[in-house]
Amino acid sequence: MQSHTIRIGESEPNVSVEIAGYAHPDVAEPEGMDLLDCFVHACAPPVNATFPVSIRVDELRALSSYLAEINSGNGPAGSFSISGGLFDLSFAPSRRGPVLVAVGLKSIEASHVRLEYMITLEPEEISRLLLNLAAIDPATAE
Repeated sequence: MQSHTIRIGESEPNVSVEIAGYAHPDVAEPEGMDLLDCFVHACAPPVNATFPVSIRVDELRALSSYLAEINSGNGPAGSFSISGGLFDLSFAPSRRGPVLVAVGLKSIEASHVRLEYMITLEPEEISRLLLNLAAIDPATAE
């Protein structure tokens, strides 16, 4: 697998997930359970931070499915606890206008860092995000 970056939010603040590859490339995992080695880059001025996490392919599929549901500009609120709760995304769509996204990142290493901030996503950004997710895993394009 080639490295790939998913960016949520095109202006600041934003969050990007850099997928470095499979965590266990030589192990056959059940469908959707493959772990991806990732680096989540938080850009929330004045803070820029990087958090290493492992994300399951099915977590990205669930996110993609939800984004497809709200892509029309309306839909239910949704929350995703990714990587065992180390990376959280909560979406609050509105009838007219952008989707608010709450981002939560935690590190349970020696420093015990916790970072929370908000992102605003415009409808066209959601469409581009869906295309970006589909490039990683063809099953997300369903």
